[in-house]
Amino acid sequence: MEIIHVQAVEVRSLRNLVLRPNQPIESTYYELDEDKKTLHLACQEKSKIISIGTFYPQKHKNLSTKKSYRLRGMATDPNYRRRSAATKLMHASFEILKDKDCDVLWCNARLIAIKFYESLGFVKTGNQFHIGDIGAHYFMYKNINLP
Repeated sequence: MEIIHVQAVEVRSLRNLVLRPNQPIESTYYELDEDKKTLHLACQEKSKIISIGTFYPQKHKNLSTKKSYRLRGMATDPNYRRRSAATKLMHASFEILKDKDCDVLWCNARLIAIKFYESLGFVKTGNQFHIGDIGAHYFMYKNINLP
């Protein structure tokens, strides 16, 4: 397995399969996908993308940060789960974000992913909230660049 930088177009089919099943592919397009500061990372095995995550600079009203990034579109192919692909991708992202002077990484985590994020050092805060057709979430964050 290796972690690589990819383009937005390369993550959309896995986003669709895992995060937006039975929805049009257009539902996987994020406003900042093509922004020059956006990072799309993938874990690939034998040239097949098996896990993905998208990271871009974005502040959150509940965080006091110098330079926060948001994680969106984290997904792992169901046929490749429990192989540490997502964990490896996230650890690589922490190093990349440190180099970009990121101090906090945050996300809106689906209920099914809470334990995964907690295992990586993310903190769950606030009340559960609902996002449209997607479902229940919690706000989570992780300090990246501790002094």
